[in-house]
Amino acid sequence: MKFLLFRLPVLLLAGVLLASCSSVPDNLLATMDGDTIRVADYENMYLRTRMSPPMNAQDKREFLDTYANYRLKLLEARAQGLQNEEAVRSDIEQYRNQLAATFLYDRDLIEPGTRELYDRRLTELQLQHIVVRYREFEDGSLDTLSTRLKAEDVLTAVRNSDLPFDTLVMRYSEDDSKKRTRGILGYFIAGTTYPKLDDMIYDMEPGEIAPQLLRTPFGYHIFKVLDKKPARQRMRPAHILYRLDLNNPNDTAAAYAHLSLVLDSLQRGLATFEELARRNSQDTSSGPQGGDLGWVTRGTNLEPNFEQALLSMKVGEVLNRPLRTAFGMHIVKLLDEEPPEPYEKQRESLRRIYRQQSFAMDFINYVNRKRREYDFRVNENVVQRILGRVDSGVTTSTPDWEKSLTRDDLEAYLFQSSIRPVSVREAIAFSKREPALQMRPINRRTIDTLAMVVADDLITRHETRNFEEQIPEFRRLLREYTESTLITELERREIWSRLNPTEEEVRTYWEEHKEEFRHPPRVKFAEIYTYTQKLAMAYLDSINAGADFQQLAARFTQRPGLYSTKGSWEYMPYDENELAKIAWQMQIGQVAGPIKFQSGFSLIKLLDKQEARVMNFEDARSAAVARYKEEKAEEMRDAWIQRLRQKFEAQLYPDHLANTFVPDEAEGGEN
Repeated sequence: MKFLLFRLPVLLLAGVLLASCSSVPDNLLATMDGDTIRVADYENMYLRTRMSPPMNAQDKREFLDTYANYRLKLLEARAQGLQNEEAVRSDIEQYRNQLAATFLYDRDLIEPGTRELYDRRLTELQLQHIVVRYREFEDGSLDTLSTRLKAEDVLTAVRNSDLPFDTLVMRYSEDDSKKRTRGILGYFIAGTTYPKLDDMIYDMEPGEIAPQLLRTPFGYHIFKVLDKKPARQRMRPAHILYRLDLNNPNDTAAAYAHLSLVLDSLQRGLATFEELARRNSQDTSSGPQGGDLGWVTRGTNLEPNFEQALLSMKVGEVLNRPLRTAFGMHIVKLLDEEPPEPYEKQRESLRRIYRQQSFAMDFINYVNRKRREYDFRVNENVVQRILGRVDSGVTTSTPDWEKSLTRDDLEAYLFQSSIRPVSVREAIAFSKREPALQMRPINRRTIDTLAMVVADDLITRHETRNFEEQIPEFRRLLREYTESTLITELERREIWSRLNPTEEEVRTYWEEHKEEFRHPPRVKFAEIYTYTQKLAMAYLDSINAGADFQQLAARFTQRPGLYSTKGSWEYMPYDENELAKIAWQMQIGQVAGPIKFQSGFSLIKLLDKQEARVMNFEDARSAAVARYKEEKAEEMRDAWIQRLRQKFEAQLYPDHLANTFVPDEAEGGEN
């Protein structure tokens, strides 16, 4: 018995020693009130916010403090129940619906549309067309109806004719170039023409004539597909450029003659293309490289004439004539070509093309289809009741306009759908928080629009109701926004709402730091702005002849808003723009120009210049208040964080940061 009593204290002491020596897991970086930060969480958040791995141990430690503070604030926000407050919940719900709509349209429209665009661009088509140009009324306006009727007659005649399409082009087309081109337009790929044309021709086979007309700014077109073949998308051209002087009409002939001699030297084998490019090309970028322009992608900002020339050539071929483009005249060679890049490499650029060209119309068709799918129906009798009770002149922004409606009116269903009906009261509440529905007269069109907008919102929320479970990226973004909203509201309450410095406190702060509040060197000048250099020179001649600069500016400057100031700009930093930089070098009263600026030409007169100087209190007030609040907020935040660490018993294990971003020996790099 004595032996057992002796052993018991020893065993208890051993247990305490083991507990005190038990190690914290190597992957644990922090604990706080049951919450933990582990290595994987830390690394993931670091890369998401800093975009690249840490450079050193100090970066790791600083981020651990920052991330731990973030998690502490989140714990405090939830402890205060901010997530249950109506304003916070409404904000998060609004963001959730906007984010969900973005994911929905990406899933149902943008991604399928982009994929279809890619698939189509694997094939190029050669087209031929007949154009019926717009008729005009006597006042010069377009008579689209008679033009359409004429085009439909031509389409009927073409479809019923056995004559070759070339003959029909010559008989019916009103294209001025038809004698030279026979209506042949060359080869096209999707995304480089009109979306409606893509929809039309990619379902056709060579030899087929489009079943309907296409309207463009030039008139109505009837298309025939001449050829389909695998597309050439990636090409590597080279050129010899002769830039044209647009003010010298004879320069075109001189350029053609010069390049013809260069081309003759090439064809006779007197020099290689690369040698001739180095000696003759006026393209200072590609000339020293033998004219090599590098790899270019079809349909992405290539000059149209240059692109069409490339598409008519084989690899290694030199165009047999000088080519005129918007940049000058060229001798062109096709050095190489590649097959189209995989979808993933083209995806982002194709998404931009789809958004620019097709999304708007596809979206309209999509929402109309969804309304039909969910059996959307406006209740006509309810609309008439609303219109009968509201006075003329009332808008959706008129305060309490809905008070003219009875309780039965408000509870009546504005529209039905297979999801659920929506009452007039609910629709009006929606309109008050929807900016696009403000300041609209209460009429039939507005009520129909309101019903459709509310229905579209209802349908979108129904379609996206399970996105949190279905789409991890959506769930992550929503969680991050929710956390950010909670922390922002918490900091507003705990820090910023308590910062109300008095005038005396701000003035004292400014006195102590006044040297830090300085105006930069500034200039003040007047400007006469015009879109043509010729006019600018005429005004300069008048000024040199004694005309008053600012009187001319008041009458003739073409910069909006500067007539009343006689062309005078406010004081601005000496490096604000090109005009300010030039003005800083001038003497007061001096005039300079014309200066090529923005989309026109400027004459400027320096009115005043000021060296850098300390701001007075009135000028520095707003900046001083902001800096004072920021410094005080930092002090308050540090003390607040220390209280949160005590409240939630936060423990950080910085020694375990050695286990983060450990190089993977198998790959020889970082995780």
